[in-house]
Amino acid sequence: MIDLAGDWTYSLDNGVTWNAVRIPAAADYTGKIVYRRTFSVTESSVSNNSYAFISYGMNYAADVYVNETFVGRHEGGYTSFEFAIPENVIQVGSENVIRVVVDNTLTYRTTFPPRPHISSWKNYNGILRDLFIEARPKLWIGNANVVVEAIEPKAVKLLVTATVSAKDLSALPQLTGKTLQLSADIAETANAVAIGKSVVQSVVPQSNGDVTVRLTLTLPNAKLWSPETPDLYTVTLSLIAAEGKKDSLIDRSVLSTGIRTFTREKGTLLLNGAPVALRGVVWIEDSERFGSAMTYEEMERDVALIKSLGANTVRIGFHPPHPFFLQLCDRYGLMAMVEVPNVEIPAAVVEEENYRTLVSAAVKEMIARDRYRPSVIAWGLGEGSAYAPSIENSILTQIHQLAKSLDDRLTYVVVRGPSDDAASVTDIAAIAVAPTDPKKFRARLQAFKEANPKRPVIVAAYGRPTELGNRNGYSDPHSQEAQARFIHQRYAAIKDMGFAGSFIFSFNDFRSDRPGLTMRPLQPTVHAYGVVESGRQKKVAYDLMHSVYHDQKVSALPVGTYVASVPYVYVIIGLVLLVTAAWMLNSNRRFRESAWRSIFKSYNFFADIRDQFTLPLFHTTLTAVIISVTVSVIFSSLLHHFRQDPLFDHILSQLLSDDVKMIIIRMCWDPLLSVGYLTGVMLVWFVLLTVMVQLFAMVARVKIRLFHSYSIAVWTTAPWGFFIPVGMILYRVLESDPYVPWVLLLVAFMSAWVYLRTLKGISVIYHVYTPKMYMIGLTVMLIAAGAVYAYADYAFAFTAYTEFYLTRLLPYVH
Repeated sequence: MIDLAGDWTYSLDNGVTWNAVRIPAAADYTGKIVYRRTFSVTESSVSNNSYAFISYGMNYAADVYVNETFVGRHEGGYTSFEFAIPENVIQVGSENVIRVVVDNTLTYRTTFPPRPHISSWKNYNGILRDLFIEARPKLWIGNANVVVEAIEPKAVKLLVTATVSAKDLSALPQLTGKTLQLSADIAETANAVAIGKSVVQSVVPQSNGDVTVRLTLTLPNAKLWSPETPDLYTVTLSLIAAEGKKDSLIDRSVLSTGIRTFTREKGTLLLNGAPVALRGVVWIEDSERFGSAMTYEEMERDVALIKSLGANTVRIGFHPPHPFFLQLCDRYGLMAMVEVPNVEIPAAVVEEENYRTLVSAAVKEMIARDRYRPSVIAWGLGEGSAYAPSIENSILTQIHQLAKSLDDRLTYVVVRGPSDDAASVTDIAAIAVAPTDPKKFRARLQAFKEANPKRPVIVAAYGRPTELGNRNGYSDPHSQEAQARFIHQRYAAIKDMGFAGSFIFSFNDFRSDRPGLTMRPLQPTVHAYGVVESGRQKKVAYDLMHSVYHDQKVSALPVGTYVASVPYVYVIIGLVLLVTAAWMLNSNRRFRESAWRSIFKSYNFFADIRDQFTLPLFHTTLTAVIISVTVSVIFSSLLHHFRQDPLFDHILSQLLSDDVKMIIIRMCWDPLLSVGYLTGVMLVWFVLLTVMVQLFAMVARVKIRLFHSYSIAVWTTAPWGFFIPVGMILYRVLESDPYVPWVLLLVAFMSAWVYLRTLKGISVIYHVYTPKMYMIGLTVMLIAAGAVYAYADYAFAFTAYTEFYLTRLLPYVH
């Protein structure tokens, strides 16, 4: 085995410049990275072996070259894969070069997974996990698996399956006249004591093919694996060439496994035939220092913390983990639920043939790698995605049947709503519940349980985020104490309702690609849902749930003295605007007449401007400033209101780049900043509109002075002045949900009115029939909107995702 971890070089410019890096490593970079290193091989190894490249995970698409010979391409960042290296590619010596090209670019339609959402994991780039070149004999043991066939009073029967693979057998004359046999031995891992008798099966290999061999092992007085007693056994497979009484070993393969059953009986889950309640957390493969390329020490620390918490199960969020994490679960006695990254995908994308192919391949790779591990109790087929109206013909049904054909473990899919019929496809019905009030929480769980009376029902995710460093007491909804209280109350409700299990979301804080809106933007790409922080510092919720899981006395949480912040900046700005406008209206007759005529006698007012009626520059500029600030207060109030709305959060991510969204997030949480930015935008808009009026005047062959274009641009927006007193209290009005739609309608009406007034003003100074200008303006707007929509739908699958947000996400969060 040639371990390829260690020193590599990488290039971001396709080989022009190179830098050093230690692999595995997670890169915060989107695009293509080229990795390169050399390795050495001895002469005896080259003459006696064939070679395979093995990787535990690269994200997303990886092209592998050895000595500039293309070896293979793999798509999917979180499953293991291997490629056979062609004969005569690897040479004797230390000048062998391996080059790996990794590209983590994800699209909204053609990759699996598609581009992650706000609530999903970070799409790291690079060689995230271990990789090797394995030297194999020309005849070797391939994939192996161990299945518990029967647990009887005096013995346990195990079915061991393995593939025996061969290159060209004619190149192995030393095997002529020899009998090939595959033997299986089993021993206790803890003390290496052999148990039972060896089982031997004759093998007839095929050139350039695989032969599957099945052996049955009987274990007397076997120790069953469980969280309390995680006893493991080592199964050793030996491929032997026998000639008379002389045996020669060709290849050997070793598996560490455990003996247990995990089944269901109506609404109950059974471990080794006894009822078990799953008590767990959702673990995300991400750390503060190394991202998703976690070290072995970090993974073992996490498993130890989860076990110490009192959990008996871990649900591995979003995608399959590093295989070492599951090895730790085997050793520590922690049941694991593993799933593919089929997360929050619209039906229009999920049901495409390309997507079906990719997700099916991911399911196969996930199961093939870890199906012999005793800790793995169920395969997850997705979370929160939508499927075809006929669930029997959906991709979910297809991959459920695929999973059952590969392994007899239970399956689950996590749904977001009680009425989602996707839960009826799998063996376990699982639901994720948004952080709602206790009454809605219980109602949703009760409805979900009633909808799935014949299968075990679990709560696959419940929890709420914290604000980083907030220890203000549970009266502050963003504090660690509020999170701990929420989790404790919801766990008590779940237990009281008799669910088969529940999982706190999440064990650890984790990063996302997309900045989130709903929490104060201290670290917008960090999801602080964990009971421990990214650096694994324990939060209040960890200690509280440790007491709950161990049936210990729970300490009272401090209430605190939280007082919600009030955006008084709107009131202050509104008062300044109101005083300024009132002073100008009362002290200056000409300004008062201009304001009156611009709104109520607009045609005559615009005609006067056309006929060279001169307005004072100060009046027009002051009006521009007043209107700009007023409009900014209105839209800033709306941003401030929707700052904690998950649907608004997702729509922003769908429409805007992450950098632009970061600016919007800061504006939503900082009223003064948003008023300043939006005022600047409005003033720039007045300048741009002035320039456009001048340019189109040249096309229309109309001579207009620059100041008159400026006057039209500004005074057509005068009706926004009615919103000056509204802006002072709008933030309070929006706190009452029934008024929100009416406010949005009023703002939309005013925007439309001002747009039509602008068209009317332009028509007057251009000497164009006003209805004709309306038609031109509306046509231009529709064409522009259509072009933007067509681009958004092509590039971002806008229609599919908008429908998904409205039909799936909106009911979930509300």
